[in-house]
Amino acid sequence: MKKPVVHLFHLGVNPVDLETFHQAGVHNLTTSYQKEAGTLAMYASSLKDIPTEFIVFEVYADEAAYQTHRNSPQYQAYVQQVGSQLTKREAYEATPIFLEEKLPSGQWIGPQYYFLKFAQIEVKETAQAAFEKSVLTNMQISLKEEAGVLAMYALKDHQNPQIWYFYEVYANAAAYAAHGRTKHFQTYLAETKDLLISKTLLDLENDTAVTKGQLAFS
Repeated sequence: MKKPVVHLFHLGVNPVDLETFHQAGVHNLTTSYQKEAGTLAMYASSLKDIPTEFIVFEVYADEAAYQTHRNSPQYQAYVQQVGSQLTKREAYEATPIFLEEKLPSGQWIGPQYYFLKFAQIEVKETAQAAFEKSVLTNMQISLKEEAGVLAMYALKDHQNPQIWYFYEVYANAAAYAAHGRTKHFQTYLAETKDLLISKTLLDLENDTAVTKGQLAFS
């Protein structure tokens, strides 16, 4: 497939506005999933340690599909309902490097669905090629060999290509723990331990997730 368009946000709301944020998000994401052919995947996930903050990750077939979504009634309603309530809005311009799912087409609402991780990694400028080779090999093997690894997405920051973002979906906590014990993941850790400047790993809880399923881009 041709390179999709991705959007990544870090949003925050006041505790009193959480239910409004949730309901507006559910309507926006599920309606977009049902009515927009070019909206391929959307995730709104809260930070486990800060439940009033959210990572929102979106994948569109192309720029035209993204503009279709931005002009849709459900997105305009979402902006009207929650735009003024946001206490944080950070947008990351990113380029997709690897987007692959084993998830079926569907929509999932609530924290009982899946086990989610988000990582931000800054890689040494001289180590980009070595890091990319190692991390992509690990992700490809993980999706092929591990039943509990359901989706892995890797992006690079458009303005600072030393920064990588990863959004990962596991069947449950046990699947994530098993992933950490695999030979290929341990190889990745060994190969990249001296290539990094910094690494931030966030535990997420699903609020709303939708995908057309079986996305594959690399």
